[in-house]
Order: sequence, then structure tokens, then C-alpha cells
Amino acid sequence: MRHIVAVDAGSCYVKVIEGSERGGRLFIKKIGYFPNPFSDFRSSLVEREQDVFVKSLKKFLHDGGIREKRAVSGISGDGAVIHYFDIPKLPESEVKSAVQLELMQVTPGGAKNMEYDYLLLPGKEGGRTVLFAGYQKDKCDFFTAALHRAGLRPLILDHDALAVFNSFSFLNKKQGGVVFILNIGHKTSNFILSEKGGFALIRDIPFGGRNLTGVVAAGKHISQEEAEIYSNKEENREDVQKILAEGIEELLMEMQASIEYFRAKTGKSPERLFLTGGASVFPGLLETVGQNVKIDAALWNPLENLSEVKTYSLPEEIKKKGIMFAVCLGLVLRKIK
Repeated sequence: MRHIVAVDAGSCYVKVIEGSERGGRLFIKKIGYFPNPFSDFRSSLVEREQDVFVKSLKKFLHDGGIREKRAVSGISGDGAVIHYFDIPKLPESEVKSAVQLELMQVTPGGAKNMEYDYLLLPGKEGGRTVLFAGYQKDKCDFFTAALHRAGLRPLILDHDALAVFNSFSFLNKKQGGVVFILNIGHKTSNFILSEKGGFALIRDIPFGGRNLTGVVAAGKHISQEEAEIYSNKEENREDVQKILAEGIEELLMEMQASIEYFRAKTGKSPERLFLTGGASVFPGLLETVGQNVKIDAALWNPLENLSEVKTYSLPEEIKKKGIMFAVCLGLVLRKIK
């Protein structure tokens, strides 16, 4: 069985899985993570810092005995472009031209400065909605060059939000209706509103764990370091929740606006909200978000439900950190044509 290597380069940690999907089962051969020595990897183009990242990734792959070269990774946040537009029902041969024409109108230079792909989603009155996802070509080249230098052969760059939904759908086959998944990283959050086989709305928001700590720091007039310590004390949980309710209005407004947009497109609303990602466990965040968007909310650790996964015995540390692996699992499950 031939595996692929999924690499999710987050701001704080780089997550790696060697595995594959066969016959409706996910096989995990190796899984782990290491601190990202180059936190601005996705937004910077500094070759010296790329060298540091490459050495760390190469060492991790060697030490972990990961020999497979084919790789899949993800993009989001700075440099990523997400755009929706409607088209009439067109022959497949004309869709690409319609996409390129739209790009010329909404992005500088059109398609020539972007690496991109698109999905055709159900639209109104027999038409279709195009979900366009692109990445600036210079950043794409920088990223893939780093993976090549680490000894990998990158095949696909997926969008993080689509990868999260991919892993969620695979691991929660019985979950029906519209779901809202919020993946919260250190610097960027992305979310997806979707139902299986239907319309999908994805967004990137420049808001993450460091912003949450900053909100508490501002509310208590203390440093970021002190705010992190204060937030993690159980006796301060209620106070932290009150501070968050007033300090994350921008995030909550983005979420509410997206729910309304999704409802306008489909006539449907999400029934459940799932938080995942390293910063999703920030004290008081789950309660604050659930109460404000008025949807039943829960944390989602994809490594807790392994009925569809064949793997070696996962270390307890990895299981506890499973909430960081939603993107990486989705990348392993990415279909490669």
C-alpha cells in the first residue's frame, strides 16, 4: 500500500502524517508534530528562514522513519484568495474560461499570478456557484520549494478549511444536516459551513490564539505572558469568558454574517457548531462562541473517533493533541488523480 505525507505548517507547530485512504478506511502509519522554527513560513519569502524550516522538517522526517516522498499540504490566510460567483449552466468546456474571465475582474493580473483551483457548487435556478481558491504564485513556489528541499515531492496544495471538512465528513459519516466548523490556529482561523454534497462556504479570518490572549491582556491591563497564565487558571474562567464576550466581536460578527449568507444561498441554517484547532481549547471560548451565535457548540478532537481508522497504538500525548490534527488528517484523505 502506497502512502502520502501530509504536512500542515502551522504558525506554532508543524503537523505531519504518513498514511492513506483505501476502501473507506484511513490507514495511519506515522503521526507527529514539532515546533515550527519559522512562524511566518506562509507569509514571508525570506530564504534564510526557509533554510531553518527545511532542516527541521528534514530532520523530523528522518528521525521518524518517514520515507514516502509524495506529499500534500495546505494553504490559508495571508496570500490565499477565496471568491464566490454565480454562473449559468454552461458546458464543462466553457467553465474554465468563465472562471478566468471572472478572475481578470477581481484579482490584479488575473490568473497569471495565481495558482488556483475551483469547485462547482449547486446554485439557484439551475445555475451553479463557483468556489474559487487561489494562492499567490510567488508564495506557492516558495512553499513547494521548501517541501522539495526537505526531500518531499508536493503533489497538491489544498485549502485548510476544505481539508478540515474532508476529515470531519470522513470521521463523522452519520452526522447529517448543515455543520459549522471553526478551525482556530495561532494567527488565522478558518471555517466552513456545509452539508454533504451541497453548498459549502469557507472563510479565512486573521484572528487566532494570539488575539485571544491579547484580548485578555488588554482587558486585565497585563502582558501577553501574564494573560496566558491568567487565562489557564480555572478560578479565572468566568472572568475570562466575560472579557472574551466583549473582545471578540469581530470574530462573532464574521460568523453571524456567514450564517446569514449561507441561509440566503440555501434556505438552511447550521444545526451544530464544532471548534477545532490548537487555539480552540482557549478557556471560555467554546461557551462564549456558542452563546453568541446561538448554536449548540462542542470541541472536536478528530483522534477521539478512530472507528474508521486503522493505525498503530497512538501515544497518549498525540491523542491529547488530536485537536491540532484536523487539517492534517484531511490532507491525508485528499483524493489524488
